[in-house]
Amino acid sequence: MLDLKDVKLAVKQLTAEKGFSEDKVWEIIELAIARAYKKEHLKKGEIIKAKIDQETGSVKFYKVMVVVDKSMLRDDEEEDFEDDDVEGDDKKIRFNPDKHILIEDAKKDHKNVNVLDEIVMPLETDDNFTRIAAQSAKQTIIQEIRELEKTLALDEFKDKENELVSGTVQRVENNNVYVNLGKASGLLLAKEAIPGESFRIGERKRFLALGMRENNGALMVLLSRTHPKFIEKILAMEVPELQEGVVEIIAIAREPGFRTKLAVKTDSEEIDPVGACIGPKGVRINALTEEIPNEKIDVVEYSDEPARFVANSLSPVAIMETEIIPESREIKVFVEPNLLSAAIGKSGQNVRLASKLTGWNIKIYSSITSTEVKTNEE
Repeated sequence: MLDLKDVKLAVKQLTAEKGFSEDKVWEIIELAIARAYKKEHLKKGEIIKAKIDQETGSVKFYKVMVVVDKSMLRDDEEEDFEDDDVEGDDKKIRFNPDKHILIEDAKKDHKNVNVLDEIVMPLETDDNFTRIAAQSAKQTIIQEIRELEKTLALDEFKDKENELVSGTVQRVENNNVYVNLGKASGLLLAKEAIPGESFRIGERKRFLALGMRENNGALMVLLSRTHPKFIEKILAMEVPELQEGVVEIIAIAREPGFRTKLAVKTDSEEIDPVGACIGPKGVRINALTEEIPNEKIDVVEYSDEPARFVANSLSPVAIMETEIIPESREIKVFVEPNLLSAAIGKSGQNVRLASKLTGWNIKIYSSITSTEVKTNEE
């Protein structure tokens, strides 16, 4: 008889921590016990099932026989197929008396039985397994739990690529962050973390799901906080116009942890796309800056006119004049001398991000000297 108290406790822990159904966990335990019984008493080819009485802890064992007829069986000269390979009537199997029973024999005790039905036969109860069999049962449980974890993780996250997920920081190792996502574990590689950002154990964070990969036998969700879509998804949660498609994000240029520029547009004459994203008194954009407090966010209006789009991307710096060179996708921008540093930005960041956002090679010139002062880094 099983130590029911310990088993029930283990079942409840697994259902609470992993999100498994109790029925599925009991099924895994029964599978493990059946395999242990088979290892002790029966032949390799036999099919064994176990049933645990969850009230008393007693275990009953059954042998499963599959009903077949002679037309399904191969002759000695025919190609051999395992049972798992059988598909329809065109593939045949080798009769195994340890797991097959002919239908004429089965009908002697089960009149309504049909081909491919399973007949369950009670076996002698014995749950006093040897150490080797008990260890085998333990390994079966561990293996099946891992497979169940993979299945649940795949079902939960297979359609969440490039979507926001939320999780709790479990640990940090070698600058990689391991995250509890509920039915799956997440991995934030160091290169996908915002520079200078720190993580506390137990802290809840939002991430962009990039996809899934297997790590040490377990499926893990790869995460990012540096991807441009991370910005897009968080802002969309705060801006109804983005959710409804009235306002659209056309382009994003980002240097994580420092600065991001977003270009937005709308086809509605009644809506200011920039104002919609910023919100009254900046309440909507503040939700984004709270998530990434050290990163400056610029929202600008997209335009089909390159000169206007470039001018918008450099705002709030006022542009005096532009000169477009289409063959090299270059735009010369002229500003007042006192605005040069603002147009260029620290270490050229402003003009560099503006170039990435617009897709044009922007060069900044003094409106007085007409000499090139700063270009973006290509």
